[in-house]
Amino acid sequence: MSPGGHLVTTALACGAVHALTGSAALTAGLAAGGFLIDVDHVVDYVLVERCRDLRPSAFLRYYLGGQAKRIVLALHSYELLALLALLAWVTNSEVGWGYVLGMLLHLPLDIVFNGKLVSRSLVPFYSVIYRWRVGFLAARLVGEYSVTPGSSEFWGAFFQGSVRTGADRRAPVSGQLLPRPESESALAFEESLT
Repeated sequence: MSPGGHLVTTALACGAVHALTGSAALTAGLAAGGFLIDVDHVVDYVLVERCRDLRPSAFLRYYLGGQAKRIVLALHSYELLALLALLAWVTNSEVGWGYVLGMLLHLPLDIVFNGKLVSRSLVPFYSVIYRWRVGFLAARLVGEYSVTPGSSEFWGAFFQGSVRTGADRRAPVSGQLLPRPESESALAFEESLT
């Protein structure tokens, strides 16, 4: 999911949780687990990929353009989620439960929305053990894919995220009817091509 998508969904969830519980600690934990969890992308960008251009636009273009060669993402994992849920249960920490709730919001959104962009299922991807076993190599983790930022403007890309380049997954198969053009001029042009 796009960074902006996570920001919006997390903000809505935080508003609902705070309205229902009045707990600032639970809400803060939710904000961290739902949106700030993505700080591990920055860690990977600097420490794993060894990128030194620290401008937010360069970082966003790098990730939304699918340029990462290795993907560690230490905070995006089922194992960490289970460990933090156990820790929150043992300590009965509202911040801990909020973080777990945020992760439970964040990870499925990533699986669904980012899964539309890659050639492999992202369900196993969110296991850090799985990523470790394949050497954190992006090509082995997500298969072949080609994406680009959805906009050339920073805020547009922040909210739109990545889009597939090349053939659309939903491209019609041979023999499938195409949707009817919306205007008469478009219909006339299409008929002139046949």
